[in-house]
Amino acid sequence: MRIQIAPLVQEKKRAERRVNTFLMVDGHDVAHARKHMLALSVQNGAAPTAEFQEAARIEGKTAQELAAVILAKPDELMVKENKRRGLIVAVRNARSLTELNKILADNSVPAHYEDQRLALLP
Repeated sequence: MRIQIAPLVQEKKRAERRVNTFLMVDGHDVAHARKHMLALSVQNGAAPTAEFQEAARIEGKTAQELAAVILAKPDELMVKENKRRGLIVAVRNARSLTELNKILADNSVPAHYEDQRLALLP
């Protein structure tokens, strides 16, 4: 029986974990996405929810004005997901440890706390 260990496979799994943790969706992202969806519905003629009306009042705008402001900005959740997915694909396509480390460094992906443990990943 012959066992072959491929360190690059393990390092790619670690890199994927780092990317996923770094670009994890948080509550702020979810709230922004919800606000974006509400703005789309208001822009298309739907009545604003009470929460959207309150947000407009806080900003000193009408619901339609707030919708226009929100929709003028990029969809942050999609931007973040596209970056995450692009990095995952780049990590999976890396052909060497040097290339893999360059991808992580160029994108300022921080180390993951689990990287300090001695463990083999599937």
